[in-house]
Amino acid sequence: MIANIFLSVLILLFTSIAGTLVSGGVVFDSLFYLSDLILFCLLIVILGIFIFISGYGRAFVKIFSSKKTFNKLEVGTLKDIEKSILYASKVAAYEAVFFVCIGTVYYYVNWMNIQTLGAQLSLMILSVRYICTIEVILFCLKGVVRKQIISVSENEAPVEGQKKSVREIVLGLIKNLICIAAIFGLVVFIILNYTKNESATKFNIIDTWLDLPSLILIILPSLLLILCNGLWKDFSTVRYIVLFLSLILVMLGYNAVLTYLDNKSALGPNMLVATIPCFYAVIINLLLLTVEAKTKIGAEK
Repeated sequence: MIANIFLSVLILLFTSIAGTLVSGGVVFDSLFYLSDLILFCLLIVILGIFIFISGYGRAFVKIFSSKKTFNKLEVGTLKDIEKSILYASKVAAYEAVFFVCIGTVYYYVNWMNIQTLGAQLSLMILSVRYICTIEVILFCLKGVVRKQIISVSENEAPVEGQKKSVREIVLGLIKNLICIAAIFGLVVFIILNYTKNESATKFNIIDTWLDLPSLILIILPSLLLILCNGLWKDFSTVRYIVLFLSLILVMLGYNAVLTYLDNKSALGPNMLVATIPCFYAVIINLLLLTVEAKTKIGAEK
């Protein structure tokens, strides 16, 4: 498990650095400022304190055991570890909300004092970004633990499913294409009727919605995290990984936007590019959710 954590941290670190460079920043903007490191350490310390006072400390510490020791753990112990990870994930989420609320309160109270606005926004953006990083690691660990629980408790031979005919495959493909076309039509209808655009940006041009670096920085780290943790069939964990990675990229983008506030004309387009990773994450999550549902239905038949 230590190797899993180490590899996951490395992947997230390189993703953070790449996202910062793509956003126009420098390497040291990604994590290495002393104040940022202190905030990151404080978030981990608070998380650790809550884990231990909750009674999950003993189970959670076993996450850091070697692979040989981890593979010898019983199902009951593994379930306790899984519960401790779920608890840690919830605490981390509340941490993010708490510090965002604190930053928001100070932001509005000091609205007229321009000198303090950057500090409040930095607290909100950095806390969300770091908590999302912690959440990715926790969900990867949860997926590994869940996989081990299944492998220990179930030793049944795989059941071969009934093969589909060519006609069924073609009909299923046509049905999916019709559904996608219907969803796309409804989305376009909602956008045309419930939004207004008076800017020079034309959203009917496909280039407006394309940001290749964001797409690569969502898909590539997700694949690496899935590969190093062996979570190819755990669609639920993959969906959370994609979602939290997109939020990390959004926070990096917002931080870059705040760094270059001098050019007012570029503010809107820069915010658009910074938000696009979430747009991609939603689409990927919907596709994965559909594949997961079909897989579960097929396994139950």
